[in-house]
Amino acid sequence: MDRKYTTVLFDADNTLLDFDMAEKNALKQVLTEIGINVTEEIAALYSRINLSYWRAFERGEVTKTELRTRRFGDLFGKLGFDYQGDLAFVADTYLEYLAKGAFLLDGALYLCERLKEEGYFLYIITNGVSATQKSRLSKSGLDKVMDGVFISEDIGTQKPFLEFFDYVFENIAEKDRRKIIVVGDSYGSDIKGACGAGLDCIWFNRKGEKNELSLPVTKEINDLSELFEFFGL
Repeated sequence: MDRKYTTVLFDADNTLLDFDMAEKNALKQVLTEIGINVTEEIAALYSRINLSYWRAFERGEVTKTELRTRRFGDLFGKLGFDYQGDLAFVADTYLEYLAKGAFLLDGALYLCERLKEEGYFLYIITNGVSATQKSRLSKSGLDKVMDGVFISEDIGTQKPFLEFFDYVFENIAEKDRRKIIVVGDSYGSDIKGACGAGLDCIWFNRKGEKNELSLPVTKEINDLSELFEFFGL
């Protein structure tokens, strides 16, 4: 059967992997070690701080190294917690716990397995930390159904920058951009990046965000199950 697409570029976190759960678990473990009792309010505060830093990273305003430590410095400052230790220790320990958080979103692995069975080429494109993401993809089983994994830390640039997508394009089998589609949850990195690179995209918009830039989204979904019909599975 002649298909419009041959290749799917999947974001990892909150697209196939449940990052929110992994983040919450890792945060609770590392902060407990340094004497902070993690409440729902503290977890939510960290999540907001973390998201703001990732968005700044996507805009090229902070480096990955700055992101890893400063988010904890900001958190401790807002909590009034006088931490005398090394923020790099907290950041590294957090990432060690995060690397173990290989929680799949409902139906994610089965979806990828079905796409693979039908002959689609599948790739991961992520802005995460390389060692952390590789560990989580391996533990989740997603690595076994992917034709390749592209991580910003390894490439030296990140989504949504065109250089990231150009690098991916140069290193995948399909060379016709019309046959490639991006699936991701982040409007600022996945969707903006895909549109900037001239690629179709599916926005996994679980949180009901607005298409503020009126980007040409190919399809908007709020559940991965919607992709079975889209890809004719």
